[in-house]
Amino acid sequence: MDFEIGESVDVIVNEAGVEGSYFEGKVIDRSPSRRTIMYDTLIADDGTPLEEVISMRRLCPPPPSVFVGLTPGDMVDAWHNEGWWVDKYVCMDEENYTVFFENETLENQHVIYPRAKICFHQEWKALHT
Repeated sequence: MDFEIGESVDVIVNEAGVEGSYFEGKVIDRSPSRRTIMYDTLIADDGTPLEEVISMRRLCPPPPSVFVGLTPGDMVDAWHNEGWWVDKYVCMDEENYTVFFENETLENQHVIYPRAKICFHQEWKALHT
């Protein structure tokens, strides 16, 4: 994918403490192997949307908004702290879904989310050179 100016993208984060998360943004500039992204929810110190130059390897298209039934143990993305975080679905109770975050402290490992803040996890396999 070329990820053209104005296109929505997800930025995959691999930094310690936030690995496995991704954040939504839009392409605002481009070079042959990088894109400048303006994040939708991350804010710079001056109060404006955060902008960052990102390698094409860290970009993927937003996932489709199709929701499939979940089975305990399925990997899901949960909207948390202004981004999407990947971990395991545990169970559903009426309208809410419980997600297990393996790398969190014991009191923060099981988090309950409404349907609107959870989706089936999909891996993006790009062929970048």
